[in-house]
Amino acid sequence: MEWSAKLSRADQPFGSWADDLAAAFVRLEPRKIADRPFEGSIARTDAASVQISLVKATGHCVLRLRPHIARSTDDLCFVNLQLEGLGRTTQRGHEQVCAPGDLAVADTTEPFEIANGRDFRLFCFAVPRRHLPKSFADSPRLALSRTENGRALSRTLAGYAELCLAAPAVAASSGTHVVELIAHAPEMLGEMPVARVNAPVLLSMMLDHIDRHSDDPGLDAELLARKFRCSERYVHRLFVATGRSVGEHVSDRRILICARDLLDAQHRHKTISTIAYEAGFSDISHFNRLFKRSHGLAPREFRRTKGKGE
Repeated sequence: MEWSAKLSRADQPFGSWADDLAAAFVRLEPRKIADRPFEGSIARTDAASVQISLVKATGHCVLRLRPHIARSTDDLCFVNLQLEGLGRTTQRGHEQVCAPGDLAVADTTEPFEIANGRDFRLFCFAVPRRHLPKSFADSPRLALSRTENGRALSRTLAGYAELCLAAPAVAASSGTHVVELIAHAPEMLGEMPVARVNAPVLLSMMLDHIDRHSDDPGLDAELLARKFRCSERYVHRLFVATGRSVGEHVSDRRILICARDLLDAQHRHKTISTIAYEAGFSDISHFNRLFKRSHGLAPREFRRTKGKGE
């Protein structure tokens, strides 16, 4: 589902934005911050009980007022992941200032204000309050961008949001896991060992790290253990749940990237060895065996036949 609005008349500076916000989220009142023509858009998908939205807009603020709440049956928390711009969420006298990568929480059953002074982008996770810890929305401070573990969680959440919006068919199966990630965000900012973090959350962060760093030739279970401050044995235990080892996940990701590059006209000038090395492989014979096992063709044959659309 998508909505968009922009300045249409001088007496309607937000166009249909108030109605768009009500349709996508809950009733909110937009207010101007700067003298700039307004423009905004919302793309939303439902992931089980969670609604995931990408919001892009010029700077403004929105207020949740008591009259809105009196006429509403919504019982949600908005958990906003700032992507661009600087956001400020104020509720119960508590202020959360969010840089890119940070989370902010707003309880829709009480008044709040969310302000972005400049153009911004954010993911909004609308989560039923019953799915979150009771104290989750009490004076939250979720500046994930300040710690390595927090940044890893932020990237993982963004990855899930992007996947759900791009492929709504998989969104339904991802909602519960998104809630788990959000619910454990406060733990990621503490001093507790990462190995004590909820196992599915830690596994998601490791899988996200593999997706983003598969071109590192040294990426293996030992590196993940050092990165996430746990034992190598614990890493292997986590990956049992996926049905594949760390090495298999890494190799599969590299093979996927190599197959894409072999078919990409922009990489036509590169040798197969160069493509394999850039993807993270250090042994070409090993790469050739894995590629043929995955695609049924040697890399050279794959490039020659598939690259021609046969």
